[in-house]
Amino acid sequence: MRKYKRHTQAEMYGHIENCYLSKQSQRVYCQEHGLAYSTFQYWAKKYRKGHISNANPDTAPGFIPVRVHPEPQDNKAHNPGQLHFLMPNGVQVLCPETVQPQVLQTLLNP
Repeated sequence: MRKYKRHTQAEMYGHIENCYLSKQSQRVYCQEHGLAYSTFQYWAKKYRKGHISNANPDTAPGFIPVRVHPEPQDNKAHNPGQLHFLMPNGVQVLCPETVQPQVLQTLLNP
């Protein structure tokens, strides 16, 4: 029965950073450093999740970046009291200002 050494978070995060800096494939890096590839993958996933959400809180799950633009004077296509969302893919969403947050979440989640 082969036993693998348990690694701390700091050790594994160090290996992950060193692997990226070395420009080696993850498999080769793991073989050279005596790491189980599956363990490396587990920690790499945790590393990416932690660093992505900490790096830019605006892109954390559950948040949708919204840019507010003043309404052009010549464009009165929608009624006052309505919310108008223009999505990056060209889809437009019109709904009343009194719309429930859960409905907005359903409409606007990608």
